[in-house]
Amino acid sequence: MEEYTDDGYSGVNFERPSFQRMIEDVKKKKINCIIVKDLSRLGRNYIETGRYIERIFPFLGVRFIAITDHYDSADESGDADQIIIPFKNLINDAYCRDISIKIRSQLDVKRKNGKFIGSFAAYGYIKDPGDKNHLIIDEYAAKIVRLVYELKLNGFSAMSIAEKLNGMAVLPPMEYKRMSGLNYNSGFRTSSEQKWGAKSVIRILENELYTGVMVQGKNRKINYKVKESRPVSAEQWIRVVNTHEPIISTNIFERVQEIMRLDTRTAPAEESVYLLSGLVRCGDCGQNMIRRSTTKNGKTYHYFHCSSYRNGEGCTSHIISENKLTESVIEAVKAQLGILLEAENILRSVGEVQKEQYGVKALNTQLIELEKEYERCCDLKERLYRDMTEGVIDREEYAEYNQRFTAKMEEIKKSQNVLEDKKVRLMSTDIRLRPWLEDFKRIGKLETLGRKELVLLINRVVVFGKDNIVVHLNYEDEICEFVERAGLAQRLEA
Repeated sequence: MEEYTDDGYSGVNFERPSFQRMIEDVKKKKINCIIVKDLSRLGRNYIETGRYIERIFPFLGVRFIAITDHYDSADESGDADQIIIPFKNLINDAYCRDISIKIRSQLDVKRKNGKFIGSFAAYGYIKDPGDKNHLIIDEYAAKIVRLVYELKLNGFSAMSIAEKLNGMAVLPPMEYKRMSGLNYNSGFRTSSEQKWGAKSVIRILENELYTGVMVQGKNRKINYKVKESRPVSAEQWIRVVNTHEPIISTNIFERVQEIMRLDTRTAPAEESVYLLSGLVRCGDCGQNMIRRSTTKNGKTYHYFHCSSYRNGEGCTSHIISENKLTESVIEAVKAQLGILLEAENILRSVGEVQKEQYGVKALNTQLIELEKEYERCCDLKERLYRDMTEGVIDREEYAEYNQRFTAKMEEIKKSQNVLEDKKVRLMSTDIRLRPWLEDFKRIGKLETLGRKELVLLINRVVVFGKDNIVVHLNYEDEICEFVERAGLAQRLEA
């Protein structure tokens, strides 16, 4: 007599190792009788359990006994049991479903509270020894994560970054975790070689976890009977901010995401992209401008021209020398940074001067006027209703005018919300609350600007002509408000 036990496996799953071994022994005629304590020990899947009891075991000539459920397949007189057994299997199945729902609900509560519930922390973090649901920084791995982002900002492709890390003999995430003593296995592994690949780099560059945001619930099991999981839409992910210490600033992370959406392919024989790659747009059609080279009298010249023109889709070439464009962009950026630094100095010097001087008074006046207009619309709607009830206008006229007033009121509410948001920003006296400002100040003090600095500063460069170039900075609206507070708005526009 042999005993088959599957500790730690769900009864819903019939792929349990010992169960499968038992079935193989049945097929080899080593077993002619199976005894379990109760039906739930065989399985908790209503359909599969019934299939084994009613079809497979009889076909294989195996007697089945469930002791506490008083069931014996050899007892042909137990007709009542033949009716009750399916109900018992159904109850066992329902029990599993109920437990699954409760566990899933409990895990969702933990996710919404920002608790980490994964088996292994992402590369760059480890589980807090004092709280397994909290992440703390792994200093060595975090240094590599910062290097990956630094290289990306400097124009390196994912493959170039991977090659550089391999050249530095840095262990890839999976091997690093194993070296750290973790019994880690990943479905992403594609090779037995211990090397970084482009996909590993991209996963790090796209992981919002490094900004201190806990993002969980990206995949969900199909149901309690099926182990496979399916990805869910990004809108359904559970995101909780400030759950752990960030490795990468939000500003840098967001800029890297923008860079990855740009067309910034590395040219042949080049380690990184060109200084303005992916940032230059045509002022007429809005399409990317492409960098090209030409050789004349043994000398190579580089220039940008419109991609629509090159593809024969209309527009004009808007051709411009790369050197001239670069000089113009850097000159414009430095000028705007200079104004920004001057604005900060002015705002710091005025300190606690009343906020009305920064436009709050004007905003309050606009809000009062909008509130009066809103009340006037409410008044008109009431009069309109009285006119309809008194027969002055018919229902069709009422519906038409009522719709107009309702639309007007919605428009007023939107305007009020915009002004309220602007007022809140203007009322903020602590300029250190602007995380982008510190990056801009640091870059503004540099003598030279490289690829990293330009992508952190510039949103896009729009070329209308050789002498008509407009540089749009990141956080442009915030910069305008900031400079406006210092009374330098006209200089920024100039």
